[in-house]
Amino acid sequence: MRQLLSLAALAAAVSLAASCGGGELKRADSNTTKQNSNASTTLAHGPSQTPAPPISSAHGGAQAPAASSEKPSLATPELDAKIERAEARAKAAGATASDKKAAAEAYFERADTYREAGSPQLYKFALGDYRRGLRYDPTDADAKAKMEEIVQIYQSMNRPVPPNGLEQ
Repeated sequence: MRQLLSLAALAAAVSLAASCGGGELKRADSNTTKQNSNASTTLAHGPSQTPAPPISSAHGGAQAPAASSEKPSLATPELDAKIERAEARAKAAGATASDKKAAAEAYFERADTYREAGSPQLYKFALGDYRRGLRYDPTDADAKAKMEEIVQIYQSMNRPVPPNGLEQ
């Protein structure tokens, strides 16, 4: 089982590297070309109607939007609603331990969905949900292990660990 998890982590790291490595630089170069083209058009023909998007890359440029304003590419409306209901009960006056456990489980379920979707871009959202769920059930060893696995993938690639789930 441990070998299977290690193999899955390695595959995920390779996939994350492939999707986040050179691809971003190419997109940044493409955006730069578009922006330079837009700048030339602006100089020759006045201001354009549509501003060019900011450049975002791992090598500098404009900063990506804050984690809380980003939306995952995988829609999870049922899980989102389940989390909302469970969290409302867990935050209500007189919330029981089982209410908090239910909120944690709802977050862990969505985190697992993001983690297992096969898209490394969703790891930051999974990480946030594991962190939020662990606020309600800090003893869940499985969620801690999955969260640490994602953190280790980012660290092994010398990438910053996303802050999702650290907000108060």
